[in-house]
Amino acid sequence: MDLATRSYAGVRHSHAHDFHQIVLPVAGVLEMEIGTVGGQVDFGCGAMIACGTEHGFCADGDNRFVVLDLHDADLPGELLRRAAARPFFAVDAGLRHLVRHLAFEAAEGGLDGPAAAHACGLLTHALARRAARPEPDLPAGIVRALAHLRARFAEPVAVADLARAAGMSTGHLHRRFRAALGRTPAEWLAEFRLDQAVRLLEEGRLPIVEVALACGYSDQTALTRSLRRRRGVTPAALRRAARVKTASG
Repeated sequence: MDLATRSYAGVRHSHAHDFHQIVLPVAGVLEMEIGTVGGQVDFGCGAMIACGTEHGFCADGDNRFVVLDLHDADLPGELLRRAAARPFFAVDAGLRHLVRHLAFEAAEGGLDGPAAAHACGLLTHALARRAARPEPDLPAGIVRALAHLRARFAEPVAVADLARAAGMSTGHLHRRFRAALGRTPAEWLAEFRLDQAVRLLEEGRLPIVEVALACGYSDQTALTRSLRRRRGVTPAALRRAARVKTASG
């Protein structure tokens, strides 16, 4: 088994390999076609490619992913069955935190040998537990609504435009969205924006005000207010914690 962080160029490639592969998001979007199924690895979605499956992939802009290369003995049977039936899977908040932590450790050169095996074990165990849970298919309209929100999260999102993308009325969209995901489109978008902001704050490349604007907030104060209310932390505190972690690592 092997674990690494990888980035991809904006040129489409296609191949198959003689091992299984799991791709998990750290930053950016990776467009993929796995067999006959199209999708993307992004903030809320990962992918598993079964051994021998032809797959194409392409990513534009800044992007980074945690990639696990595994053999049959490394994977629980439930994950293998899920990969064959449904190669794309949801990435929840807990899994995102684990992936980002391991990506940081891998970037610092701390995941060789036994450490890499332990990291792969943690990830496959976390994925196997999630694969064992019932995971109903999302209605096609909700999938389109999510794609619209992800693509335009930094802009003001009009409910009418979102409903049009989903192919349903605004009232129907709200009912179906809440039934499928347990929250309204506005609530989902608020969490998505915060996750993007947290990632940029921890990377430390942009001033806080630019992070706020890049993630759909009117100003730095709006980001601070939302982050404090929903996550119990401020942008400055997140940035300081990331710097301390980098310095101590």
